[in-house]
Amino acid sequence: MRLPDDQLQRLALHSAFGLHLVAKWMATRTDVDPEIRERLSVHMAALDGVLSATGHDWIREEIEGTEAALQGR
Repeated sequence: MRLPDDQLQRLALHSAFGLHLVAKWMATRTDVDPEIRERLSVHMAALDGVLSATGHDWIREEIEGTEAALQGR
């Protein structure tokens, strides 16, 4: 199955925001393995870069806050 570009972009955005919500929730938990927290933090940084580069920088502060929380800052 091949999705049209606009639907593929929407799917990617929704997936990124969904991952952000999961990462944000995990950042508040004390029972999450530190390695998982670090890996999620790296993915959040990558998503932040891609979203900003494609004009979706309106969520940047929230994603950076999630990154910092995952890193224990």
